[in-house]
Amino acid sequence: AIPPPGLPADAVLIDAATGSGAAGRLIAFSAFEPYELADYLEALSHLMPDVAIDVWRMPTSSLTAFLLAGAEGDLVLGWADTAAQSPGIATRIAPPPRGAGCDADGFCRPTGFSLAFVADPALLRSRGVGLPSRWTDLAAPALKGALLFPDPRRSGAGYLALTTILQYYGSEDGWRLMVEIDRNVLDYPGSAWEPAARVGEGDAALGITVRVSARRRLRDNPALELALPHEAIGAEAEVYGILAASKQQALARRVLEWVMSDEASSLYRHHAKLLLREEREAGLFAINSERASRERPAILQRFDALMRMRAARGTRTEAIR
Repeated sequence: AIPPPGLPADAVLIDAATGSGAAGRLIAFSAFEPYELADYLEALSHLMPDVAIDVWRMPTSSLTAFLLAGAEGDLVLGWADTAAQSPGIATRIAPPPRGAGCDADGFCRPTGFSLAFVADPALLRSRGVGLPSRWTDLAAPALKGALLFPDPRRSGAGYLALTTILQYYGSEDGWRLMVEIDRNVLDYPGSAWEPAARVGEGDAALGITVRVSARRRLRDNPALELALPHEAIGAEAEVYGILAASKQQALARRVLEWVMSDEASSLYRHHAKLLLREEREAGLFAINSERASRERPAILQRFDALMRMRAARGTRTEAIR
């Protein structure tokens, strides 16, 4: 596959079965995890055996910048709703296909993602703490240096986690709690998968992630456990849409039809996604995505300030040593 012009350096091509390309080739962009996208590509290869689909996966923030810069391609195949509401994105998306079940902004929203914790129970026991069941549990002094939190500046999961804390507890109390949690954070990786993958491999006792990644990690390592912040399991819609500049709108519409199909729903369940057309489970805290998108610059500016405080704290510690 030939990379589209201006493709971000952190984009990766999904290595999975796809159609022959005899009837055309589609280029899609996504912020979903590679193993999840590989399953969707395999299903689409059966539905559209003569259509090749190249899917480029990148972090949420990279996809936002790429689309705003005028990405050349056909589809958005999974992205956070807060990012999709960024100023300037609406002009990049084609009007909703008639009868596809999409919203007025052109995006379909059949699924959502929700937060979860992947825990190493042995490491937690060694620190004298149990499985966390609320966000405030992450501020326990016994968890110092034991948490992995996805970077909200790059990761949709990280921004959802931070936004959940701020919207559920309120801005003042939420930032106070985030400062306390930060003291326990070992690292801020750039994706939802990395916090899940690193638990059970070293010093991290707990990874903040999404349920898609948590399910995958627990399948890989059954000694780990799933924990949920039951008072506020942050949740957000995911979006799928056709790029306005696509020259293959008809083929792209066939992909969107599959996205909204019952067959796709069975795969979504396999990956622990929320099906937004079904009854909401107890404990879910659906963030206000319009507010989260509007407040994003100010929130990330304040998070940057928190990271500067963190760096200064580390420098002082090194000086003492």
